[in-house]
Amino acid sequence: MLSASRQALTMAATLAVLSAAAPAADAAPAAATETLSCSVNGDVTFSPALSAQAPPTTVTIGGTAANCLDSQSGTGAVVSGTVTATLKFSALSCDPAKPAVLAPGSTAAFTWTLKDGSQATSTLTGIALTEIDGTGTLTATVTSGSSRLAGEKLTALLNVDSKQPVVDNCIDVLLGTGAPIINSTLTADAAFG
Repeated sequence: MLSASRQALTMAATLAVLSAAAPAADAAPAAATETLSCSVNGDVTFSPALSAQAPPTTVTIGGTAANCLDSQSGTGAVVSGTVTATLKFSALSCDPAKPAVLAPGSTAAFTWTLKDGSQATSTLTGIALTEIDGTGTLTATVTSGSSRLAGEKLTALLNVDSKQPVVDNCIDVLLGTGAPIINSTLTADAAFG
């Protein structure tokens, strides 16, 4: 069973990393034309701060993608990138009895740096998230208007840790002995294709 801190932060930051629209249920999946995997590290901010209540909350993420392995070779290969995301929740709380509810209007994007120094983008909207044994798994699809990885499926395995001292984690927030959580950090293994 997940601690209240791990469950709330994993859910919140997982959703904050990336978002994408899922293909229609009757649509046949397209064969991957490119595969790409990177390690993502980011800073997560909760507004208002993550607490025992479940108010509407905006979660923002800014981070980097590094150690990228791209199936494309040569000067067009992705070597690194940045990620930005804004997720809107109609409810988000440290309390595991108050499930996170993602609201419409969430966005996320990667800006990739290629081996030749040029840049490309992958934009994502909408999300699907599952959580098993403390690890969040986010799946998504890159929008067709993106300059890189358009139509590719994204799978991201995510982990979230509070930047605040242990005394200020969600358990202490729920007990009333810790301050609401404003910031946390996120690590993820993200794979496209």
